Amino acid sequence: MTTPSDTGLGGIAGFPNIARLASRGNRLATLVSAFAFAFSGVSLYETVIKQPRLTIYVPPVLQYGHDSGGDVEVFAIPITVNNDGARSGTVLSMELEVENLAAKGEEVKSKKYYSAFLGEHAKNADAPNKSFAPLSVAGRASASETIRFYPQGNPLPHVIQDAGTFRFTLRLATAAAPNGSPIDWLFKHGDPAPVTFTRTLPWYSQQQLGFRRTSIAMHAEDWKPTVSGAK
Repeated sequence: MTTPSDTGLGGIAGFPNIARLASRGNRLATLVSAFAFAFSGVSLYETVIKQPRLTIYVPPVLQYGHDSGGDVEVFAIPITVNNDGARSGTVLSMELEVENLAAKGEEVKSKKYYSAFLGEHAKNADAPNKSFAPLSVAGRASASETIRFYPQGNPLPHVIQDAGTFRFTLRLATAAAPNGSPIDWLFKHGDPAPVTFTRTLPWYSQQQLGFRRTSIAMHAEDWKPTVSGAK
């Protein structure tokens, strides 16, 4: 038989259990809140704060030609720049270094070229040229252009004087992102890592290149594109 005093004691004895349950609920709510805060922080960084992070893609085939009656070497390379950051990135200029892996004696071993014009190498010498201008790449987007590279300084002698395999190194100079906060400084990225690749010129003809302005395709041995790593 239950007495009023027993019932009262049982109710008092149940208070610690209720308190423990409430404490566990508070801890769970705190953990959920902390997780939501951390997720919001990561989402904010990925969608708004993350600085430009550029990666370079080069296809397996590029074009080699001559300009100015055959005196000037031209490399026409389709290039894609992908931005994995949230903010826009700007490519100010591009530099191409070409190495002759079979150079002997007095032959030119390497030469540097600058991003001069956009578009394919035209067979018509009177075709208008569109000069290279800084390339803006929006956040989470990519931009593609065919860039024509011309020699830095004296165009002669040529680095390519016969068929063979040549090594290319492509470097991009980018606009520095503003460091407006400690977070910007902490996650700052520099210029994208250079991309190095080899391409083979299967044949060579001075007459075709110089007088007929023919472009010769240079291809990767495995016919696969090349990608840089981002810093």
